[in-house]
Amino acid sequence: MFYSEQKKQFTILNRRTFFLYLLKISFFSLVGWRLYDIQILNSKKYVTLSENNQIDLEIILPLRGEIFDRNNNLIATNLKVFDIYLIPEKTESINMTLNALSKIIYVDFAKRRKIHDLSLKIKKFEKIKIFENIDWETLEKIESNKFNLPGIFISQDFTRIYPYKEIFSHLLGYINKPNQKDLSLPFISKMPNLDIGKEGLEKAFNLKLIGDAGQREIEVNSNGRVIREISKIDSKKGEAVVTSIDIRIQEYALNLLKPYRAGSIVVMNVKTGEILCMASTPAYDPNKIIKKPNKQYWDSLLNNNLSPLTYRSIQGLYAPGSTFKMVVAIAALKHGIINTKFKNLCTGKIEFGDRPYHCWKTNGHGEMDIFGAIKESCDVFFYEIAKKLGIDRIAEVANDFGLGNKFEISLKNQKSGIIPTKKWKKSKIGESWYAGETLIAGIGQGFVLTNPLQLAVMTSIIAADGKTVKPTIIKNMKISFPKNNKYLEEIKIVKKAMFQVVNENKGTAYSSRLDDIKFSGKTGTSQVRRISISERESEDFRKKELEWKKRDHALFVGYSPVDDPKYSISVIIEHGGSGASTAAPIAKQIFNYINGLKI
Repeated sequence: MFYSEQKKQFTILNRRTFFLYLLKISFFSLVGWRLYDIQILNSKKYVTLSENNQIDLEIILPLRGEIFDRNNNLIATNLKVFDIYLIPEKTESINMTLNALSKIIYVDFAKRRKIHDLSLKIKKFEKIKIFENIDWETLEKIESNKFNLPGIFISQDFTRIYPYKEIFSHLLGYINKPNQKDLSLPFISKMPNLDIGKEGLEKAFNLKLIGDAGQREIEVNSNGRVIREISKIDSKKGEAVVTSIDIRIQEYALNLLKPYRAGSIVVMNVKTGEILCMASTPAYDPNKIIKKPNKQYWDSLLNNNLSPLTYRSIQGLYAPGSTFKMVVAIAALKHGIINTKFKNLCTGKIEFGDRPYHCWKTNGHGEMDIFGAIKESCDVFFYEIAKKLGIDRIAEVANDFGLGNKFEISLKNQKSGIIPTKKWKKSKIGESWYAGETLIAGIGQGFVLTNPLQLAVMTSIIAADGKTVKPTIIKNMKISFPKNNKYLEEIKIVKKAMFQVVNENKGTAYSSRLDDIKFSGKTGTSQVRRISISERESEDFRKKELEWKKRDHALFVGYSPVDDPKYSISVIIEHGGSGASTAAPIAKQIFNYINGLKI
């Protein structure tokens, strides 16, 4: 009995011993085979993998340079922000962590599902972004409860911010992720995730603003987990850009534009060419369209009939109306068509060809010389001299005064407008030029189109006695403008007339004069529709209230002070009615405001 039991136990022991030996043999065989595979059969493969996976380079994106106004006020800068991340391996239960986080900042079902799905696809040590750009209150709550939030950590980042929102929206533009086309740019090819300027100065000065990338050399294992940092080269912040814009004037101008649906105000320093203000309305808030844009807000901009994304100061094209008469007058004086003694009778219209050409004053101005014609803006006077001049000679002078030109101001999306010639019409429209079209061009209508910046430049050249003033958007460019006597005598005559426009009775802007500081200028009213003969002959034609889109554009150009001009201005109010009643009073307020500033 005893012997039988002992024999049984011995048998069991032998079996166990056999299986243990078998297991050991299998294990060492497997290890041996694996070592043989690594060291002999596929040694080159594994050496390569080891070398490739051992060292990794991480690009450190640079901080974008800041943009300032002329008085060193920040108008585009970087704001420190905080993002919330989850590392799956740092928590025993993702769901429990998210429940705890929801007590501070709500994590909805859709986000939870997305996090769970993502956690199954990534490596456990990789991070998952939950929220970005959290506020300080939320940050403080998370930091004070971090022991109850396993797997949650806060990462610091920077985002572009535009402190003045709409005030500089068109000028600055905005930044965003590069598109496929942008990736070919030399400064972005090595940093494909870097935000770059998409419009305005942000785009124009990308190369200067983006800075230089840094890099971090790290050792990682075969799974991609970071073991240690080997070396680090910090990134270099982008350079600053200091503009010529004065935030005080820019903000003041935009406030003056608020009552109107659309318009522009441009203010320039006549002596330096510096643009002090280039305001356009409607505007937009660039903070809402960077990074992950507010889709609803973006759609509202795209679907707005007033086109708030259009920078009217350089992209809006308008018939200059009577502000163009100074150019026509200078051309007529230069070519000897008229002199200061020349007079013309205005009866309210002239007949040319088979149609009448009307003056804005139905009953006429009577006998007009060049001073009275500009002062009271007599259309008939300019019909007559334009007819004698011809369109090509008008165009030549207009080009000399900056009209029809694009300027080197770092903003690439300017529109040049149209200063028509016989050749232009033939090439663009395929038709010959008609003499009647010259009459219409003589009062700044017809094919003639200009933008507000061009009109400000034209006025600056007049104010500077013919110097070719070139605009700049950058402070202290120290551009010297060569003296040009080509139109000196003609400009003197026109400047005297522009003074009368504002400062003498019957001048179209007389009601907008200033007592303390004198300014000169010219009103303009640009027709947006053709007026029928029956409308002109009706008694209530001038009194009739028209719907907004049918109203004329209101314009004014001018300079101040009269004796030593320093500032020029162009004001355009879309469908604002007459330049005398709408645009000139705005210019008056701007000049009065500037006079009280230290620039």
